[in-house]
Amino acid sequence: MLKKTLIIIVAIVIVVVFFLYGNANRDYKDLKIQLKVSHIIYNPDKPLPSFSLVDQNNQVFNNDNLKDGWTLLLFIYTHCPDVCPTELLNMSVLKNLMIEGKVTSVPKVVAITFDPLRDTPEVLKEYVRHFDKDFIGVSGEQAQIDQLIKPFGAYYERVIYDEKGGSIILKANDKLPESALQDGYVINHTAWVYLINPKGQIFAGFPSPHNPSKMADDIKLIMNQF
Repeated sequence: MLKKTLIIIVAIVIVVVFFLYGNANRDYKDLKIQLKVSHIIYNPDKPLPSFSLVDQNNQVFNNDNLKDGWTLLLFIYTHCPDVCPTELLNMSVLKNLMIEGKVTSVPKVVAITFDPLRDTPEVLKEYVRHFDKDFIGVSGEQAQIDQLIKPFGAYYERVIYDEKGGSIILKANDKLPESALQDGYVINHTAWVYLINPKGQIFAGFPSPHNPSKMADDIKLIMNQF
């Protein structure tokens, strides 16, 4: 009788462990084959670093804000002439497609600036709401942002101009001249969109150019099989 009880207990423990940790060990091979425009980049051994930024309402925005729901995250800057507004417009179209498709959980959209010197919370709030009233703009200290983008594999560089109009590229760690804020500068950057799972982990990435309809199909598959 005791032996049978022990066997039952062990079996229950195995089942519990499987359900608790099964997802962490999944490679999602079947899911990867079905996806049209996204790449699974989930790595449970590399969680996002702890960060603390500020949202468009001057409220703390940290790791907890990326949990308990799906999130589409992208990095932008408000002076971007073409790529960033196009991406945010695509996110607006994507959101509406998912709502029309009656998806049970529509990911929230978070846009984190590369350029907190110019993109204050107030500036971001006005900017992102041009595209959707529920989009969340995030700013903060440059060092915190630079640390956060690393696990995403995102990249940016600033481009300033000399007196003769020649371009000078500044890497992320290079000091920006004081005159740059007045003279202006552009930022070259990657333009991926990232899907964050309800545990606050990077799960998938969408390289540009983006097709909102195909993205919506991929996101539905991912959420159903996560």
